[in-house]
Amino acid sequence: MLLRLLVTLGCYALATAAQSSVTVQLNNSQILSTAIASGDLQHYYFSSSSSSSAAAPSLLSHITERAPSSLYLSLTACSQPTAPSNYQGEVPSLDIYLSFSSDNALPGPGNGAIVNDSIPGRIDWRKDDFQSDVWIGVVAPTLTDNWTGNWTYEIAVSTDQSMHPLLDTADNNIPYLMLDDTDSTHALFLTPSQQSNASLLLASKVPDELSFSLCAAMQYRIPNYAVNTTQTSRSFGHQQFYVSNLTEGNTYTAYYVQTVNGVSSVSKPVIAQTKQEDNCRLIYGLDFCDAVAYSVPVASANAASMDSIASAYDAQAKDLFQPFQTAISQFNCDTTQYSLVRNCTDCYNAYKAWLCGVTIPRCTSSIENQPVESTSPSRCVRQIAENASRNPWIDDTMTPGEWTELLPCIDLCYHVVQSCPPFMQFNCPTGDLAPLQYGYWQKGAVDVNGTVLQYGIDHPTCNRVGVNASLLTISSSYRLLPSTFSIIIALASSSFAFSVL
Repeated sequence: MLLRLLVTLGCYALATAAQSSVTVQLNNSQILSTAIASGDLQHYYFSSSSSSSAAAPSLLSHITERAPSSLYLSLTACSQPTAPSNYQGEVPSLDIYLSFSSDNALPGPGNGAIVNDSIPGRIDWRKDDFQSDVWIGVVAPTLTDNWTGNWTYEIAVSTDQSMHPLLDTADNNIPYLMLDDTDSTHALFLTPSQQSNASLLLASKVPDELSFSLCAAMQYRIPNYAVNTTQTSRSFGHQQFYVSNLTEGNTYTAYYVQTVNGVSSVSKPVIAQTKQEDNCRLIYGLDFCDAVAYSVPVASANAASMDSIASAYDAQAKDLFQPFQTAISQFNCDTTQYSLVRNCTDCYNAYKAWLCGVTIPRCTSSIENQPVESTSPSRCVRQIAENASRNPWIDDTMTPGEWTELLPCIDLCYHVVQSCPPFMQFNCPTGDLAPLQYGYWQKGAVDVNGTVLQYGIDHPTCNRVGVNASLLTISSSYRLLPSTFSIIIALASSSFAFSVL
């Protein structure tokens, strides 16, 4: 605690030598890499007239008023000092101070405007209709003598664009990079981007304080991983990245990197944890259950390829779909309207998603990896004993032994009831029976084995099988489920009745 107090009290103490630092002029759209020591203050200057310095002189330049433009300032921290072994807390970050007057050419603490638009590892600032010059001060916190090393960082100013762009989408429900799932040595990611000049960067042990910095991630890039990039129409995606040669039980940070005209943009970091269990196998690219892109239970000694395992699961799901297809064919979908907002296509898709979710169960890490706090969001999982899978085909064909299931989201059942004709008499379990059979979508940050995970689209609490996360019912119910499972849903009418499973 005393050490943290010393860092905080000295956070903005400036060395006398720093006040006499040389001011460095920044060139438009050029990145400068440098280092700064504890307690130092470094100064930069950018002239707005430099944005047109490459243009040929005009005969009317002395009477032509400079057109206003936007100004982009960005800083990314590439490395940081190492804290003493007894230090607890975050490593303090760099700060930027600005001045727009030559009367204050050395901005710093108490002498300029601080830039507050910062996230871990980066500072971004933008000003539209900018016509003046700008003076910049980069401040390093003062640390105690027990710290080692300096900060290194990149800084850039541009009148065209940010030189350290952060990729994002207009829809908050669609991330630029999403984790589908992992097994013990693989991971699968999805992106809505179609850029050909893009890649997936995988790093390990990136400090939390630098997690949004591309230059930092590059320093923690892992060796020898392989990425198979393919096109897909699954969910919101256009490209998918299948990563191989990972280590079981490890935590990685993934980034989508896109380079255009020499400027590299990066996505927000995505945390991926490989499983310790070797009887979960990641599959994707199924013909019928095309939304399936997650790990499934398989014998650890099963040497079959991912494609053959996927085909086997897909074939048995397609066979189980046939009774429903017979039932829906008895309804005249072309001429009979049963809903103002749903039709037979909606029913077909909803039932298919549900069937794929329950016949191709999602295999996940054991209950031991659940967060300890009972009030925290938690995965809706069920421990499956050997030869106790609810679908006997799994035990007979895949022989996974003991495994853990991430239960299907109850919304899959809701969507069937909402989308299909009333004569099918679909209904979903209610009350205490519902959480025994289904999971609920939950959000929130939790600490799992020392890594903070954000439950949601990358780390789901139930298996949504490709359903848009914005359509899922968010629950505040945090329950660890017992190892029982009954029949999920039945399709029945006065003329026929049968159970799906």
